[in-house]
Amino acid sequence: MTFGEALRSGSDAFAAAGLDTPWLDALVLLSACAGRDKAAVYASFTDPVPEEAASAFRRAMGRRLEGVPVSYILGRKEFYGLSFQVDPRVLVPRPDTETLVEAALEILERDPAVRRLHDLCTGTGCVALAVAASLPRGRRLGISASDLSGDALEVFRLNSRGILGRELPHYRSDLLASVPGVYDMITANPPYITRRETAAMKASGWPEPALALDGGEDGLDVFRRLAGEAVESLTENGYLLVEGADDQADTMGEILTERGFRDLRWVRDLAGRRRVTVGRRGSGYV
Repeated sequence: MTFGEALRSGSDAFAAAGLDTPWLDALVLLSACAGRDKAAVYASFTDPVPEEAASAFRRAMGRRLEGVPVSYILGRKEFYGLSFQVDPRVLVPRPDTETLVEAALEILERDPAVRRLHDLCTGTGCVALAVAASLPRGRRLGISASDLSGDALEVFRLNSRGILGRELPHYRSDLLASVPGVYDMITANPPYITRRETAAMKASGWPEPALALDGGEDGLDVFRRLAGEAVESLTENGYLLVEGADDQADTMGEILTERGFRDLRWVRDLAGRRRVTVGRRGSGYV
């Protein structure tokens, strides 16, 4: 079997199974199994695949056809130019969440008063660690993270050591309940999928943890709690940045306004959807 034949075989099988990106999935898996980058695989189109790599590719195809995400099969996911360890204990970082990182970095660049940042629902740590790894030289910022899941924090610790060479301060906490101190910025990618959608995903065999997906009946149960708790954990004028869906953005803004947040704005992802809701804690919050 040549590399070209392997790619076509994998892509055809994935397409027949209704997967969204059959060719890309086949290419990524074959590249990993063969230990070559994508360009090298294309350059080897007519060359035979070594038997060990071919066997590994067949096993990977089987797992993908069972519904296992490519990132779980490889155990890695690239996010903001960094390689994160992932497994079924955590949500796989999405490209859309890079919008949250960009929004945080933009504020940090123009507001030197932000000295402490806390990342909620951190999962792999993709937001906290991407911000930490992207700070300009000389920019001092205390960064910490938390998650309700102890399993997720184990993955966070692995990524923190692997990416930064040290562990960022972290806490096991139901939102901000067990997070000490106050912060100038809080970021969060909380669960915001509706309960019905989450149940349908899990019924279909979706492998990601429901805890990281289920946002309640309208997807905003966790956000409502977060908006209430954040006013106690932010400094005056502190920033709250939260990821959500475009069709939730107006309601998220209303909830923050009710809690006394001001200077509301939305940051759009590459598809033009309102992905991140930003607000600042006012002095007269309720």
